[in-house]
Amino acid sequence: MERWKNRVAIVTGAASGIGKAVAIALMKSNMIVIGVARTEDNLKRFSEEIGELKNCFHYKVFDIRKEDRIVECVNWALDTFGSVDVLVNNAGIYDDTGLYNETMEHSKMIMETNYLAGCIFIKEVIRAMKSKMVNDGHIININSVAGHYRADPIKAFIHNASKHCITLSTDSIRRMLVNEGSKIKITSLSPGVTLTHSVNNIQKTIPDIKFLQTEDIANAVLYVLGTPPEVQVCELTIRPVGEIMY
Repeated sequence: MERWKNRVAIVTGAASGIGKAVAIALMKSNMIVIGVARTEDNLKRFSEEIGELKNCFHYKVFDIRKEDRIVECVNWALDTFGSVDVLVNNAGIYDDTGLYNETMEHSKMIMETNYLAGCIFIKEVIRAMKSKMVNDGHIININSVAGHYRADPIKAFIHNASKHCITLSTDSIRRMLVNEGSKIKITSLSPGVTLTHSVNNIQKTIPDIKFLQTEDIANAVLYVLGTPPEVQVCELTIRPVGEIMY
């Protein structure tokens, strides 16, 4: 991680759960972190909790479904710090709505939050990297095992579809970057069930379910970023021992 010292990372969904753990891990690795979330109170509380790491943390409050705010965030990072070197697309919503209860508006909200907003962030960050001649940047999409397998029983209909979209798009963007001769890396990191506030309903229906901790995902991010320049982790799937969800 030495080569990332004093370099700049944007982490979405940084106020809690996996995003919070990833942001802390990156700051402990001497990176500058720009945390993005919808709730200012949570981001303020986070910045107060991290003590001496506070000098490494900056935040932006907005709904990532607003494309103009994504553009504004990336441009602010460029103007303030001179580059964007890492993007961790983590923000997302778990929702177990089945097909017969879906509506167009609800489906759009899930797809925009879990998938489309991340695509816009990727587009803007790649543009920023190229403008500043950053040819060793890294984009990490926090995906899910739900992006690779069919759930049984079939629930979370649009949520799972959004994660499958991440799986496909991540590799498509990797091929695009290769074809362009770029050394920018992109990784799909797919955790199994992770202990965050969004798994309460799962825990009620399957009380003996096994969980990963958010720190496990943060450590996986550090592993991916710590690979040598000539090594790219395209897909990393991690599960708790004994998981049977997918």
